Amino acid sequence: MNSDLPPHAWAKWEHAYPEIIEMPEFILDDVIVAGTVVIAGERGLGKTSTVVPMMLSAAGLCPNFPMQASIPRKGIYVTEDPDQVRRIIAAMAKNGDLVNDPDRVNENFKLVSAVRLRATEIVRLRPHIEEFWTNHQMTDGQVYCTPPVVVLDTTNATIDLDNISDNSEVSKAVSILRNGFRGIPLVLVGHVSKATRSDARQLSFVGAGAWEGDTQQSLYVASDDGDRLLILGKSRFSPETKEYLLHGRNAILKGVDRLGRESQTLCYYSVPEPISEQRKSEITSEKRADSKRAEFASIQKQILKIITEKPGANSSYIRSMIHKRGETVNTALGDMLDNGKVEMVEHGRKAKNWFVRS
Repeated sequence: MNSDLPPHAWAKWEHAYPEIIEMPEFILDDVIVAGTVVIAGERGLGKTSTVVPMMLSAAGLCPNFPMQASIPRKGIYVTEDPDQVRRIIAAMAKNGDLVNDPDRVNENFKLVSAVRLRATEIVRLRPHIEEFWTNHQMTDGQVYCTPPVVVLDTTNATIDLDNISDNSEVSKAVSILRNGFRGIPLVLVGHVSKATRSDARQLSFVGAGAWEGDTQQSLYVASDDGDRLLILGKSRFSPETKEYLLHGRNAILKGVDRLGRESQTLCYYSVPEPISEQRKSEITSEKRADSKRAEFASIQKQILKIITEKPGANSSYIRSMIHKRGETVNTALGDMLDNGKVEMVEHGRKAKNWFVRS
């Protein structure tokens, strides 16, 4: 290198061939990388009820949760609805999905009421969270000081922007956050206008594309034929599982209203199930079977209605009144006969008259 040249930030050559392969660091193993991540979903689809359990598990507070952190870290959760987060925590504790230790939860999961701030103001939080690093013993006896994860739920409620659709403004805000927090993982929770599995490749944050473009990973809460899914989008690692089926769990919580009267409320949260290709096939088969059962039950309901309104209706008449294959209607009639729901009386050589069995 010519020593007479002025220094340049890029003129620092590193070894390309690795002596040791360094694995990515995760917030949740093989699910969320320890970087700047966006999680987005349609309004009302359950983003908070999905993200809160995940971050509690990242803090080492959910030993039976399907997603775990081999390097647990404290969480700082900034939310527009802290009461909802507290209800989720209470519901998880009631159902045994959270450690039975309120002090430990309060120590490792910090809850913050959201106030919209400029990115330059948000990063001034850093000196206030220096005490939240966690020491972990390394295999060589040294100590790795693990930074906390900061969650902004949602970006609209926490980051003050003049125009959320202006890529340059969003890009600048994300850059300020990443540089200002200097290695502290960030999870930015936001919205998409539509969220279905079939649209997963086209899903994007409402507003500017820089939300995904300037971050390291994107995940989406989406819907698919009545099911809710967590789909891993862009990432800089190759996850073993890219889709999770979100199972809803709930608990009835007792409390008091604003007038001090005893009351109760139903609280809901999500637990993810990894979906393999085999499990996808099983779910599809189960849905098809459920659909066929529902269709068969609908045909039998129509048959009962016809026979009730016209006792003695023959098979030909019944088939003509139901817009399904004649073979399917005959099968439904036979099943109802076998189960004692109807009775059949032969009339002539071919005619069969049907009656509702009393």
